[in-house]
Amino acid sequence: MARDPRTARVLSLWTAAWLGALLLAGLLWVGDLSVQWPVLLVPVLWALFALRPRRPIGPSPALPPPPRSGPPRPVRSDTVEWQAVRRPDRGDGRH
Repeated sequence: MARDPRTARVLSLWTAAWLGALLLAGLLWVGDLSVQWPVLLVPVLWALFALRPRRPIGPSPALPPPPRSGPPRPVRSDTVEWQAVRRPDRGDGRH
């Protein structure tokens, strides 16, 4: 399911913030921050990637729609070929 660019950006930044907080908590609890600090670059890169410009979803409003050739085709609202389902008329009034 496609999301609009603003929602996708907010969700990505939310995820990057939680990832950074959890990584920092883990490093402070069991790691050595002076040696393992580069792991904190992962959420920073994630956030930078989330802030990149995104293209809007759907056709560009500046471009005209592609030309259609020929008359418009009728839209079917059913999936049954009614002519194939009906019995042919016998001519005597019975079906």
